[in-house]
Amino acid sequence: MTQTSQEAESSWVLRHTIAFIGVFVAIIVFIVLGFQSNNGIHPFIIWLVLLGLFTAMTLIISRGFTHRWLGILIDDRNKYSLSRFQMILWTLIILSSFMGAVLANVRLDLIVYVSGAVDAPRMMTVKSGYLVSDVLIDLGILNYDKATNSFTAVDGVDLSSLNLTESVKDGEQIYVPRTGEAPPVSALADATKAKQAVTTTPLSVQIPSEVWLLLGISTTSLVASPLIKGQKQDVVIKNESVSEAKFSDLFKGEDQGNINLLDLGKVQLMYFTVIVIGAYMIAVANMFLNTNNAIASLPALDGGVVALLGVSHAGYLGNKVVKHNSDEATPNNNPLAGAAPPQDPLPHDLIAPAPAPAPANDQASVG
Repeated sequence: MTQTSQEAESSWVLRHTIAFIGVFVAIIVFIVLGFQSNNGIHPFIIWLVLLGLFTAMTLIISRGFTHRWLGILIDDRNKYSLSRFQMILWTLIILSSFMGAVLANVRLDLIVYVSGAVDAPRMMTVKSGYLVSDVLIDLGILNYDKATNSFTAVDGVDLSSLNLTESVKDGEQIYVPRTGEAPPVSALADATKAKQAVTTTPLSVQIPSEVWLLLGISTTSLVASPLIKGQKQDVVIKNESVSEAKFSDLFKGEDQGNINLLDLGKVQLMYFTVIVIGAYMIAVANMFLNTNNAIASLPALDGGVVALLGVSHAGYLGNKVVKHNSDEATPNNNPLAGAAPPQDPLPHDLIAPAPAPAPANDQASVG
């Protein structure tokens, strides 16, 4: 019996379940180690490992359901889909970049400058999530009594102007006033600026609006493409089996009239997708390699690049709307379709011809 869908060819067995769970556990273990690791693994390496693990999980799912490592790119026509290709790529890159940035922020050391009622002004490195009270405890300015579960400041120090429960920010300056001393104006200004600043927590990694817009464009293509094909099922070519899918499907036409022709809209969209994704991966790699501060946002895409991709997607979908029927020149395969159509009769053709004269009798020969 011929198999006609991906579901019919599903071969998910126990080994796929074991492999999937193994990769999933590896991701969890790697994330936990990233949270607990004070140093060692560079954020760039963390990102690459996460990208590899997410890709491995995707390939296992694909293999289990379609017999093919890249079967996740095959659509309901049993052909490779360009829309699926770009959606999978963007999903893997953005997820791995976001998680890598979170782990980088957890492992990041914050730099704090403390002055005032201390032996000498000093710069300290503290872990993300430290409070002002934690910094003062480390300096011996604030003491914690476990018996009474209370905090007391050392003699000669006035901490009333400090918010001891505030999270420490990277580059913050903390001035510890002595008893009876008014904090300097510069210290008050720095404190006000610190309160107005947005605290960067490990999870406060923003995804730029341009990236969301690009994902929206890709999702629109992924959803609209099968809807368009559904409106012209009479000309769309479908494979009977997943095994018939070829990588060349990403570049060829889909209808009867252009199934063996190169689709320029697909080629253009493929070029734009690969180039933009490659450039974005370079930007992400540069972020992890050269950023010493907390990562507040993933790299943003230029608005012109998003507009260019939007136009390319519009052309890609617009070309799908047009029916490319190989029988347009000879409808219904009629052998007479190529003959010239009959012409309307001329006016003189409508006049009945005069009857032919009767043959004359040879009367002279009579008698």
